Amino acid sequence: MKNLRKRALILPNVTSEDKTHPKAARGFTLIEIVMVILITGLLSVAGVQLMRFMIQHTFYLPNQVQTDLAAAEALETMVEGDASTVRGLRYCKTVTAIAPNQVNVLDQDGVALQFRLDTGAHKLYRMIGAAAETLVPYSMPSNVDFSGSGNVLFSFYDGSTPEAVTAVPANVRRIEINLIAQQGAGLADSFQGSSQQRTSIKVNKYL
Repeated sequence: MKNLRKRALILPNVTSEDKTHPKAARGFTLIEIVMVILITGLLSVAGVQLMRFMIQHTFYLPNQVQTDLAAAEALETMVEGDASTVRGLRYCKTVTAIAPNQVNVLDQDGVALQFRLDTGAHKLYRMIGAAAETLVPYSMPSNVDFSGSGNVLFSFYDGSTPEAVTAVPANVRRIEINLIAQQGAGLADSFQGSSQQRTSIKVNKYL
């Protein structure tokens, strides 16, 4: 009898509540929840930026390439001309008329050449001799507009040292071209291309 009482004393104290309600599983702490929210937010931001980058370059890059090519081709035609028709400004012998967005010259063969920027239509035109004006470049994209830097495409300088801007055609020794090509407002965020290209042409006094 004494032995039974001793054994009963070392039995665990199990109540009816312990039998029917086992110990609940451990939950998340507040710090763990906050860390999960922060990590999820960071991953979301990175994913949005990556998606925006992919969309922007899918639509923006082709527009930018198109704008760059249009500006480069127009500049090449003005400077070098094209072999099938006439030479460009680099081969001019005499400057006959100048304006901020127009220049008239005679080339080495005596052919009259005019380049004119229509500031209303934002298109560049070339006239050879008495022929009708043609668009430059010939394959000009309809969604690309041309303009000059500060609304000035051509700047004319004399041969003085240091050189100075001149308004006299006979005194022109250097022609500077600042061409801007863009789609719409040229905003990258709107996937619009924009290209600004600049070059300079020496006009020799004696040929």
